[in-house]
Amino acid sequence: MASPFLPAGATTGDSGGELSSGDDSGDVESLQSPETEASGSLTELFEQAAAHLQGLIQVASREDLLYLYARYKQVKVGNCNTPKPSFFDFEGKQKWEAWKALGDSSPSQAMKEYIAVVKKLDPGWTP
Repeated sequence: MASPFLPAGATTGDSGGELSSGDDSGDVESLQSPETEASGSLTELFEQAAAHLQGLIQVASREDLLYLYARYKQVKVGNCNTPKPSFFDFEGKQKWEAWKALGDSSPSQAMKEYIAVVKKLDPGWTP
């Protein structure tokens, strides 16, 4: 059930947080700033989405998988930093181009976009 469009690390992700929209801000004693908490929650939700995607491979289109691959790489590696694959590596070239197209997109923006597409693929998914 593995897909060539998913990075190897996408198969794991067993953390249990969820994205906060300010609803669970009742923890006033927290030592973290709101930005740090939101970032941590976003990262946990991203990891859950990456793990959940494994069950959605069959319903995801090739375009969705390329889109998700690029955002996953942007989060995990950063800006595209590898040379373009050879002309004959069609799949590698598509993946590289999708990642390169993100330019200097921030990891948090890439995480939000990734999570949004996973939710679109499985509207009933609640992390």
